[in-house]
Amino acid sequence: MINIYFLRNIFIFLVSLAVIFISTEYTDYANLLPTFCAILIIIFTILDYFQNKEVYKSKKKILINFRPYVILFISFLYVFSILFLGFFVSTILFFIVSSYYLGVKNFKHIFVTLVILIPFMYIFFSLFLKTNLPKGLLI
Repeated sequence: MINIYFLRNIFIFLVSLAVIFISTEYTDYANLLPTFCAILIIIFTILDYFQNKEVYKSKKKILINFRPYVILFISFLYVFSILFLGFFVSTILFFIVSSYYLGVKNFKHIFVTLVILIPFMYIFFSLFLKTNLPKGLLI
């Protein structure tokens, strides 16, 4: 019987290898960050497997937490909404929805964080890195 955790680690490993392969086509050292992140993910995946090998072999019933899968689904929606709504509008909506889902029920805290986060993101991406962020229908 194949362990589901082993399959998860293999899948993450293969996706990371694909990111490294795809990022080799980037120009002007743009491949450094995705390659670095993918290598770290590979290292942590291998460490996760060896650290939890005995836990994965045991026949204990493990409760499945669906929260990571919901956040992954919300993240996919966020990535696709960037194309239609623009980067900043999608980021604001993603932050509000994911924060509320993860348990931050105080909208004042969410609003204050957004008021601080969005200008810093604009300064970092637009002014410091001089990148063109996706503009959607709203912005």
